Amino acid sequence: MRWIFGALFFLTFSCSKGPEEEFRQRGAKITNEMAQMLSQVQSHEQLQALVPRLKKKFNSLADLLLELRSCKEKGSESWFLNESTEESEALFAELARLYEIPGCREIIEGAQGEAITKLYPT
Repeated sequence: MRWIFGALFFLTFSCSKGPEEEFRQRGAKITNEMAQMLSQVQSHEQLQALVPRLKKKFNSLADLLLELRSCKEKGSESWFLNESTEESEALFAELARLYEIPGCREIIEGAQGEAITKLYPT
């Protein structure tokens, strides 16, 4: 879960004024879709059924973060804007809620595995 929080704040980074808004919109869309999907989950079994879709969302988020990382490496000056969004707050709340359901933490962390490997290759 720590990874997703870092990723959500990382989404407020930018390359320049134009791409900044595009990255924010794309990140907000992915984050909102994940929060809506997770808000419907009430059990370990329901979450398990969503794993393929959840993996796709985590991978989409990782791909976006890799694009942002690439912008930073190209010498962007304006990189960090410390702000939270409504979407990130909603996703945080859903993840926190699901972590309280037995077995859900492991499912979420497993669904993040491929995305984490993309971001932090060994």
